Amino acid sequence: MELMELTGPVRVTGDHMLVIPHGRTALRRGLDHGESVVLKSAQGDMYAAQVLDIGFEPEDTIYTLQVGARLPKELAEERIAGLDPKIHDLAMHELVDLLGQLAHKPELYRLGIGAVC
Repeated sequence: MELMELTGPVRVTGDHMLVIPHGRTALRRGLDHGESVVLKSAQGDMYAAQVLDIGFEPEDTIYTLQVGARLPKELAEERIAGLDPKIHDLAMHELVDLLGQLAHKPELYRLGIGAVC
């Protein structure tokens, strides 16, 4: 999984969506639609994210990312290194991703669907 470090200004749109040009990243390759990445903010916080859309402009490629849950350093490092079911707790990573998805759906909590009993 790729690490995408955010050092400059980025545009945030909609519900936890991030729009960033490829040229403002240190990525050595282009990202694919649906690919998961780890975002690292200028403050050092790390987040799970997924590529929702890829746009092309004459001078750059533009990624639209859905930003998920904030990741503890250990989980972010595991994702960047590559998850191996023999040594990593994949259920923990799935739970973190699920919590990140629920955070984007506050209407479920208003309806009582997201409540934990």
